[in-house]
Amino acid sequence: MKGLNRQHGFALITVLIMLVVFMALATAYFTLTGIELSTTASSAASTTGFYASEGGLNVRGEAIRQTFLDYNRPKGSTVDRKTACQNPGDFEKAKSDDFACRETLVGGRKVITYVTEHEANNSSNDNDRMIRIPSNETFGGLNAIQYRYDVHSEARSPRDNSLEARTMMTFRSRLVPVFQFAAFYNKDLEILPGADMTLNGRVHVNGDLYTNANDTLHITGKTTMGKRDDGTGGDFYRRRKNNNSCGGTVRVGDADSTTNPDPAIGCSGKISQSVLDGWNDQIKTGLDTLTVPEVDAFNVGGQYWDQADLRIALDVEQTPPRVIVPRKNIIANKIQTDLVATATLQTCLDSNAPQPWNGGIALPISRAVDFSTNSFHDRREEDNTNRRKRMLEIDVQALLHCMSDNPLMWSNNPNKDIDETSQGGLVIYATVFNNSDNPSGNSINDYGVRVRNGAQLESNNSSHPKIKGLTFVTDQAMFVQGDYNRDGSDWRPASFLADSLNILSSAWTDDANSRRGIGDRSAADTEVNAAFLAGTDSTGDKEGEKGQDKGKYNGGLENYPRLHENWSGKTLTYKGSFVSFDKPQHVNGPWGKSGVYSAPRRNWSYDERFNNAEQLPPMAPRFVYLQQERFVRDFER
Repeated sequence: MKGLNRQHGFALITVLIMLVVFMALATAYFTLTGIELSTTASSAASTTGFYASEGGLNVRGEAIRQTFLDYNRPKGSTVDRKTACQNPGDFEKAKSDDFACRETLVGGRKVITYVTEHEANNSSNDNDRMIRIPSNETFGGLNAIQYRYDVHSEARSPRDNSLEARTMMTFRSRLVPVFQFAAFYNKDLEILPGADMTLNGRVHVNGDLYTNANDTLHITGKTTMGKRDDGTGGDFYRRRKNNNSCGGTVRVGDADSTTNPDPAIGCSGKISQSVLDGWNDQIKTGLDTLTVPEVDAFNVGGQYWDQADLRIALDVEQTPPRVIVPRKNIIANKIQTDLVATATLQTCLDSNAPQPWNGGIALPISRAVDFSTNSFHDRREEDNTNRRKRMLEIDVQALLHCMSDNPLMWSNNPNKDIDETSQGGLVIYATVFNNSDNPSGNSINDYGVRVRNGAQLESNNSSHPKIKGLTFVTDQAMFVQGDYNRDGSDWRPASFLADSLNILSSAWTDDANSRRGIGDRSAADTEVNAAFLAGTDSTGDKEGEKGQDKGKYNGGLENYPRLHENWSGKTLTYKGSFVSFDKPQHVNGPWGKSGVYSAPRRNWSYDERFNNAEQLPPMAPRFVYLQQERFVRDFER
């Protein structure tokens, strides 16, 4: 019995020991599990907080980019990192200060962000910030104005407002003038020439590029395609868009000096990037969208209207119509006349000359501006009731003379002369305005702006200073009559930004010919050297695949400028850059209508002088993109 009791005692002790060990192990397990769960929860919260904080960086970076896109610079005072966003008052400036503390919700977390500016941004001279993009980047070799910023972001717990993650990003905001491209379209681009055509500069499309030729099309520069805002497109097609036909030879430069000629791209519809990789990174599809200014920036009341050195409007609501110098602000949808500036402009007019101008080859002597009523018949628009144009008429040399003699009529710089350089030269906004119209509307109308006597961009008074550059902007159809900015005649950086772009040759003598047959509208050799930004039609009236095979061609790049004469055997010489952001808002006549014009010999090329930042036209539009330089997580204040 004693032995049995002893065995029972040992068994009990063993059980008790095992129970203690088990309890210890269980306690350790639950303790470790609790710690692990806590750690996992903490790690999950930290991870969520990190992504929320990173999202805050992206939101503030995009806000900075949008500010530049609207032709403004971020404004405000740089935040002190040591004390940033610790007082309620730090957030009060958020609406007026681009750098101020802001609070937002990202992924259920409260995210606090602010921006600090690098000192180099504060130079008053854009040239101090001008860089040439490194050659190993997609847009290598282009000029850009670069600004550098730090964005700071921290995410806080939704439970107890404790700090979960802190991040910081240094980025460069690059502003790239689009006139450095032979062609830059914020829509589909079609290049389908009849005769041989060489395009000797870069090409970029926010959409799809369609290439074809009757003979040979040769694109020598880097060719890139970005997606549209909706994420579609960005493809290279070797075919027509309006039908599925393909012919001719299309060559694209491959940056290989041993390849002669450049390799051709065969007909096969949409070309994959794997095939295009054979062009040594010279053809890139599916890139991110390059954000460009909205069309409203070029309308009355937009950025160009606001920043123009001179604004001129033909007010057709008056009886009779009259040319005015409008004020900057539009009240109740009506232009307000600057009476003093308008009276000053009248001193440049010949009071003995008839009004309106009668449509002859030249404006009356000394008349810098005038208007014509229904003298020009636009055959491309003749299916519409609006086919005769009311034109604001501008004599370029006489207007520069007027501006130099009368700086008080200038919109923004009344104490300067025509050699003004603050925006790279002079910016003149010209429009035709009826106060009953919506100045930002998109209705079809019968208005136009015509410039002439611009073979040399200078005052007709030789004692006046030389201009640095000249940009004309209008929300209406622009007509350029005769030679403009000829080479060998003191060339100046120049551009036209318009709803649509028309060219009349140096042989145009009388608007009455516009109502006669094409045999009575013979052109003469003409030279125009200026960058163009204008609306262009869309094949099938749709962008992308929705516009394919609709049988309605938009004319392509080869018919970008609208012509109105018989150019058979004559040469249109052009150097510049073709840019299109949208369809025209005020004209809708289709390309290809018979009897409108016959094609010229096209001696066209990209103006390589635009590769020099000092020789870009005034206030050249630009796309904006961000380049991340540094990213830091969990940094110390």
